[in-house]
Amino acid sequence: MSKWIEGKLRDLVEVNPTVKLIKGEIYPFVSMDVIQPFYKPVEAKEEREFKSGGAKFENGDTLFARITPCLENGKIAQVKNLKNGKGFGSTEFIVLRGKEGITDTDFVYYLVTNKSFRENAERLMVGTSGRQRVDKQQFEDQIISIPDLETQKRISSILGGIDKKIELNVEMNKTLEEMAMTLYKHWFVDFGPFQDGEFAESELGVIPKGWKAKKLGDLYDTSSGGTPSRRKTEYYQDGTINWLKTKELNDNFIFETEEKITELGLENSSAKVFPKNTVIIAMYGATVGKLGILSEPSSTNQACCAVIEKNQSFSYVLAYLYLLFNRTKIVGLANGGAQQNINQQIIRDLPIIVPTEKALNIIQPKLLELFELIRTNEQENRYLINLRDYLLPRLLSGEIDVSQAEKQVEEVL
Repeated sequence: MSKWIEGKLRDLVEVNPTVKLIKGEIYPFVSMDVIQPFYKPVEAKEEREFKSGGAKFENGDTLFARITPCLENGKIAQVKNLKNGKGFGSTEFIVLRGKEGITDTDFVYYLVTNKSFRENAERLMVGTSGRQRVDKQQFEDQIISIPDLETQKRISSILGGIDKKIELNVEMNKTLEEMAMTLYKHWFVDFGPFQDGEFAESELGVIPKGWKAKKLGDLYDTSSGGTPSRRKTEYYQDGTINWLKTKELNDNFIFETEEKITELGLENSSAKVFPKNTVIIAMYGATVGKLGILSEPSSTNQACCAVIEKNQSFSYVLAYLYLLFNRTKIVGLANGGAQQNINQQIIRDLPIIVPTEKALNIIQPKLLELFELIRTNEQENRYLINLRDYLLPRLLSGEIDVSQAEKQVEEVL
């Protein structure tokens, strides 16, 4: 039977522990933007000269975003692979570490990731609207309850096993995406397989003989969505239809959306349902050029352009890779004032090279196979995330027996 300890956070967990860095030396730097919400590991993407400011940490420490909206968005991560084991980062991190003989460092990550802990931290925010931060003194003084150290380690092992599998799937998908893009570039940009054949002039330059220069709109249909009136709760409440916004686009498959709309909302707005495998590209503002692939029939708002397969000849994967490879050029076509936008006509008019049917029948199945593996891994991660999020609060509250959870996770992994 686990023994539970109750006390102030600062008495049970190291908060902003001392890390000695030398002024003027170069160290790994972790900025807020490299932390993915609810994704455990984070690595430094850059190095900077340490002058004096910023949160200081070591490998294994938990970085807890204390400013809005990063806290509400779940920007909490455990830092790893720091060169020489030390680094620094945003001043908006609270650094947390296990206290020797009291708390397990991995357990600390899960403790502060738990929804109830995050919600309490949100209540401790002070400051003006839009720049609110967690009050450090109140944060350290909050009362927490934790199991004994052995039970903490078992809980960390259970949840850590799930997170490790999620991480492996993410890494595998990065490799698969790189393989797909390399293959695409080899065929459609470098014309690698055709170097010994004949080439012909086209409006897009020299291309393999038999290939054609067309517009994206010749191969795919395009459309956009709409936003049901926010004043009509009946358009959203108990909705079952996926309704996608551009902030959810992250060059990924879309299985489920943050918000859903009702049939009434769909009927009384410009929103429409697009089929599975529709490629979505953001047209407005800061997200312009971001991509997604619908894995379920879904509607979208008006900032999304849907690129829809006309037939089986040109699949979603070719449209996606084309838009991804040419993203910089496409974003460069944006126009407007403070907010740079593209529109459907720009997307329809994008020039694209069309291979012969024989070439298409060789390359397209290879690319589809890679993307279906990516979809499968993302689907598995959705299941694992749901399992972890189900177990996390129940293990931390003692509602679920640790041995039972160990058995359940062992069967899954």
